Amino acid sequence: MELERYLEEMKVGYLIEKGGINPQNPTCVMIHGAGGMARIWINQLNNMQSGVNLVALDLPGHGNTAGDGFSSIKEYASWLGEVLRKAFDDQVFLMGHSMGGAIVIEAAFTYPDILKGIILVGTGTRLKVAPAFLEGLQNNFNTTVENIVRYAYAKKSSKELIEEGVNIMKAAGQEVLINDFTACDEFDCQDEISLLDISTLIICGKEDRLTPPKLSENLHSAIRDSRLVLIEGAGHMVMIEKFEEFNRAVYEFLISL
Repeated sequence: MELERYLEEMKVGYLIEKGGINPQNPTCVMIHGAGGMARIWINQLNNMQSGVNLVALDLPGHGNTAGDGFSSIKEYASWLGEVLRKAFDDQVFLMGHSMGGAIVIEAAFTYPDILKGIILVGTGTRLKVAPAFLEGLQNNFNTTVENIVRYAYAKKSSKELIEEGVNIMKAAGQEVLINDFTACDEFDCQDEISLLDISTLIICGKEDRLTPPKLSENLHSAIRDSRLVLIEGAGHMVMIEKFEEFNRAVYEFLISL
């Protein structure tokens, strides 16, 4: 298949839903957050209703994509725009979580012609990182990663979910994580966001402590053509914690445009 061959030639790690790509269906490309990988979207790839195509990418330096990552959102968005232009013939939807959401916002400003709509998950116009996290990634890596992941899930989340999250983030490595969190900390599109002119779905867990619902509410207020979905009982990892409600909202958005 052209898409898979291109991604493999470019050494871009990816996961595609088991049904493959149907050119008649809308395609949604999914972008993970800081220290993540394509695998965080497994509950979407395996459980989404039929009628949409889902492709999850590993960002540079993450999962199976070569590189050391970038320390700015603009660099990630530039890489993503190049991949989208070469890999897809038609317009696609972009869905991004946390740092991935910032990348999607930047891509929507820079490459509007190749996007049909965007989905912003647990993100905001600014993603300031607690100084203790930035310092901890430098000086106390393992403990800091564990603290970040614990904070990312709702308080009643299972030990197994948190352990898997810790393993994924540690696999990214210290340099990549520091780059990612630096990129988040320096991201700020507060002054431009009201100019974004694209159909947008905004999703956030009501118990999100890293990017609280207020950030998503602010996005919804600023983006004219947007819908907001807040999901009960979910934290920052809403697409994992409450994937059925999450998938339903995403599916309805994708088939509505």
